[in-house]
Amino acid sequence: MPMLWESILIFMVHATAVSSDQHRNELCKGNRDEFGFTLVGHDYKSSYADNVGRCFFLCSTDERCQSATFFWNTKECKMNRETKASRPADFVKNPSATYIENDFRAKKGSTSSTPGSSCKDILISGDAQGDGKYWIDPAISGDPFMVFCDMTTAGGGWLLVSRFVMKTHDSFLDSRVESNSYRTILPNFNSNKQFLFTNGFSQMKQDTGFTQIRFYCFKKTTGRVFHIMTNNDAKGSDVLTFFTSSDNQPAACGSFTRLADDNSTLAERCDRWGFPNYNTWGHTSHLSDLRLFDKPAVWRNTIRVWFAGDAAAEYDRDGDAGSLSLGDTWQVFVR
Repeated sequence: MPMLWESILIFMVHATAVSSDQHRNELCKGNRDEFGFTLVGHDYKSSYADNVGRCFFLCSTDERCQSATFFWNTKECKMNRETKASRPADFVKNPSATYIENDFRAKKGSTSSTPGSSCKDILISGDAQGDGKYWIDPAISGDPFMVFCDMTTAGGGWLLVSRFVMKTHDSFLDSRVESNSYRTILPNFNSNKQFLFTNGFSQMKQDTGFTQIRFYCFKKTTGRVFHIMTNNDAKGSDVLTFFTSSDNQPAACGSFTRLADDNSTLAERCDRWGFPNYNTWGHTSHLSDLRLFDKPAVWRNTIRVWFAGDAAAEYDRDGDAGSLSLGDTWQVFVR
């Protein structure tokens, strides 16, 4: 490995001796450098480097470094926690700079040193490795934590927020993990019951910038699946506002998309949702801090309601008022 680094550096130092912009743009060709560009607003460290090869070396030997910018006039090397792929809007022209992509970098979300801001951020960066555990730090606090990301359903990038899973016959009696702090709830993805309250959900929206919510519920005894995601448009945005900061019950129909495995009667007839008015999300008597999982969608005066709670009768009744069964699942994701 030392011989490899020496060879790389010798090549880079030799290349920097060439003055033309065309030849400068050929530096570290295999490392995707781009002369005349920089990534702004995402640097965490600045060091002196006498050439672009040295800047690349500094970045490639720092686990946090995803990319770097070398400034020819000042010999400054700025190391970034993002790449042009993850933050395209911040990738701008600068005639005295060369942007360097670190091909040796740890994938975003794979370590506590390289957290993403959300599951969607990791997906957009091109670093998703399927469904599973990833590190995130939404507020860039320097204190990352591990979460569960669904990187395959409906385009991927989904962060698990709340859930209940009937793992045993007594699962509904298990202690529930609940909080207004998303930092407390999200790492507990292995818990049978994890519930994030409204204020915490609102703070998470502010920090991660999520724009969609996905609800999934599977009822084994009936073979029913309630699976929808809010639309990424004005009506979908109204739903997010309802679950984070407002008591105004938004329109149900036209605010969500049914996913391929949804076969529920509830999703089929959104015009029947709501109380006291039809075609709305939520229930006027359940506009508490629990609204994300306590009657988010309900048919009044029928057995077809969908929500989660502690008792078996408070889990899911899409066409069946029976008790819970092993394998019954309720989940909420965002992206």
